[in-house]
Amino acid sequence: MQTAASQTFRWSEVYSVHITVLDEQHRRLVATINELNQALRSGMGASVIDSVLGKLMEYANEHFKSEETLMEQHNFPGLPAHRRQHEEFRRRMALFLEAHGAGKPCVPVSVMLYMEKWLKEHMIKTDQLYSAYLNAREVY
Repeated sequence: MQTAASQTFRWSEVYSVHITVLDEQHRRLVATINELNQALRSGMGASVIDSVLGKLMEYANEHFKSEETLMEQHNFPGLPAHRRQHEEFRRRMALFLEAHGAGKPCVPVSVMLYMEKWLKEHMIKTDQLYSAYLNAREVY
């Protein structure tokens, strides 16, 4: 288990969408990113990349379905654009899996860089759009 001091990304309210199930899933994503980052810092990125990619694919399947279902139920107008971002995430994960399977050594660092961007662009910006919409409809 990582201590707060060893975590690059700490959960904060900036990530919260104020919907319990989605925030719990986002917390697991942050933990997975920290797991990869810690392994990279100790020179062990290659040893955890299988596990990390598996967790990221599981996250995509579970979390994106949860988000999209809530958006559909409440007629969120931004769903098509949001869904496209989810598809892009899945596509990128498939490319990382393919590169890892081909033995390319840069995969752990590439995944880390992509996930840092995902946190900043998707979770902090894009997810906040549905958050306000769903919270206004008493989805918590």
